[in-house]
Amino acid sequence: MISVQRLKLIQEMIEKNSFVSVKEIMERFEVSRSSAMRDLIELENQGIVIRERGGAMLKEKAATVSSANEAAIRTKENLHASQKREICKMASQTIQEGDCIYIDGGTTPLFLAEKIANMKVTIITPNTYFLEKLPVTFPGTIYLLGGEFGLGRDMSYGPLTIEMLKQFNFDLAFLSTNGIDLERKEVSVFDFQVGAVKKEVLKRCKHNRLLVDSSKIGKRAICSWAQFDSFQDIYMDTCPLEERPENVIVYEEKGKKENV
Repeated sequence: MISVQRLKLIQEMIEKNSFVSVKEIMERFEVSRSSAMRDLIELENQGIVIRERGGAMLKEKAATVSSANEAAIRTKENLHASQKREICKMASQTIQEGDCIYIDGGTTPLFLAEKIANMKVTIITPNTYFLEKLPVTFPGTIYLLGGEFGLGRDMSYGPLTIEMLKQFNFDLAFLSTNGIDLERKEVSVFDFQVGAVKKEVLKRCKHNRLLVDSSKIGKRAICSWAQFDSFQDIYMDTCPLEERPENVIVYEEKGKKENV
């Protein structure tokens, strides 16, 4: 297949699924990783896509994220993985044995699993994919929230989920989001029902932490669900100093922690 035809088909894949990974291109067209990367670079040069680590999404859909164009969680797990891991490494230092903690949906909280794998803590979560990351030897207690279930999201949400949440109180909550607006000082998520779950969590925890990598800066999602001052701490890999809120904690690439 000539490159022009492949480019068109890759574009159609992204239009259909919002995001395509390098691996998917390699497997479908039986090409090398370097060929797949060159195709994505060409589509980016044409102004059609925005490349993310591990793949690409449509440029026109990158601005406002909604249920219609949010990529499935398992396709995004490896995007900015090193940043997410460092963010969770910092945030996990606040967890103590015996804590009752809420783990949010999304990909960033997945990296908390390796930090609490051997801790005797109580976990409450709607995130079924997170539970797959825990070893069978996990010594703590798990409560899985029910409700409407999104297969591509690997999480529960909706009125039933919120009713279950009202029975819990958390020591710590670790939350994720799709977009962060430094000018408006607010965060947003792709779905109003998912946003409603996050709002309820904020009411029920002593301390909450937002886990968000810098790729979310400037991105907008359809539902704004919290202001920056709703969080005790916001953990990020980097954030412009001149726009950085007081409750943001960042790390430098060499692993040095910096509090501002």
